[in-house]
Amino acid sequence: MMEKKILTREEQAIDWLKSEMEKDKIELDKEKKQLIESLKDFKKEDLVVQKKELTIWQKIKKVLLT
Repeated sequence: MMEKKILTREEQAIDWLKSEMEKDKIELDKEKKQLIESLKDFKKEDLVVQKKELTIWQKIKKVLLT
């Protein structure tokens, strides 16, 4: 039977810190995946507005009226 080693305060703190870092890493990876999935829902057309090309008559009208 293995006896449980008695840890000093410093060792307990280090173990706690390591476990918290591991939890944070898992949570960060989960949030990254959620962000990636939410970005996949966007369409390129919704994000980038294409400049509408004016016709010759629209250009003339714009020049004359401004």
